[in-house]
Amino acid sequence: MSGVIDVGARVPRKLTLLQRLYYPEIVRGLRVTIGHLLRNLANGRRLPTIQYPEQRRNYSGRFRGRHILKTREDGTFKCVACYMCQQACPAECITIVAGEHPRVAYEKYPVVFDIDMLRCVFCGFCVDACPKDAIWMTRDHEMAFFSRQDAIFSLDRLREKPEDSAKAGYGYRPYYPGDGTTPPTDAARMPVLPGSGERDRLRETRVPLPGRVAGPGPLNAPSTANRAVNPSRP
Repeated sequence: MSGVIDVGARVPRKLTLLQRLYYPEIVRGLRVTIGHLLRNLANGRRLPTIQYPEQRRNYSGRFRGRHILKTREDGTFKCVACYMCQQACPAECITIVAGEHPRVAYEKYPVVFDIDMLRCVFCGFCVDACPKDAIWMTRDHEMAFFSRQDAIFSLDRLREKPEDSAKAGYGYRPYYPGDGTTPPTDAARMPVLPGSGERDRLRETRVPLPGRVAGPGPLNAPSTANRAVNPSRP
């Protein structure tokens, strides 16, 4: 029976009278607690504890917190509803519905852009997948909800506000100052054609859309109908 301890044969130690009364043990425990309290009050500045909410931890500039949608200089969303962030999201918490933008140069825009914060795992994949630098994350982590509906952030709550950078500060984003990279440009700097989304009329009148120069590739070759009208074209 090497290595086996027979605990059944041992007689448990009997408690003394003071231990059975419990009060002396309670006083001993309170003495230890009060001793720690007095030491902490005397050395409060050297304690590692953060007195929240008066004191707040300074999180990293790449902290993954609440999401925001960036806007252009004219106030419109940079998002073009390409569904890249929705496809990249591992938690499937992003819902996007695309619509035709009234300004032709912007193509599409999100009619619906919802993020379910209860399902979000704050991985930042949506930020990495966005080709337009349209979605960032802040360092704001203070989110409390009383219902599931309150946890769904729509366009009005995702739009960037001045207090987002002033209160919590920017967090995870694809481009940082001084890292040698340049955010992508979008259609905001391109000349905008007059009109209000009448794309069919623009196509009928053959108005050239900005930034859409046909190249020599096979996808830009004339169709069979155009070849019938213009046999000279290859």
